[in-house]
Amino acid sequence: MVREIENVFLDFPGYRCFACDPGNDLGLRLRFFADDEKGEVFTRIRPKEHFSGFPGILHGGIQCALVDEVAFWTMFDKLKRIGVTVRVEMDFLSPVRVSSFVEIRGKLEKVVGKRVFVDVNVLNGGKEVCTRSKVIYYLPRKEVLFSIMGRERFTEKFLKYVGD
Repeated sequence: MVREIENVFLDFPGYRCFACDPGNDLGLRLRFFADDEKGEVFTRIRPKEHFSGFPGILHGGIQCALVDEVAFWTMFDKLKRIGVTVRVEMDFLSPVRVSSFVEIRGKLEKVVGKRVFVDVNVLNGGKEVCTRSKVIYYLPRKEVLFSIMGRERFTEKFLKYVGD
């Protein structure tokens, strides 16, 4: 079964995420889906030409943003926790073309203490893996998140996603 993951940040004060805010006209405006049978989270995008690095090829930095975002929503969907990125490792195997559909799929590999390991692949329209990546998230204590984002943003709704 495939289900859409609710974007709980839509009413997070100051929310303007480049990747997932549907109101950010300059962003990617991604939506995320959980494929519960495969244990994966994914998004699809048809990158516009202005996201190119070399002509017609999706910029590696944009790919990194896509990978990081899918990793976050994979972690969030499985653990219901807010974490912060500590490492992204990417292997660019073949070019990802703009103006064609791209699918980005993440799967939770493991949780070790407060570190969450997520594998993410970028696939072209033919479902070939073009970029393979590993992302590590850290689940910080709430005081750390408050110092990064500001305590005032964490309403009761969001406190349930924060660890002690």
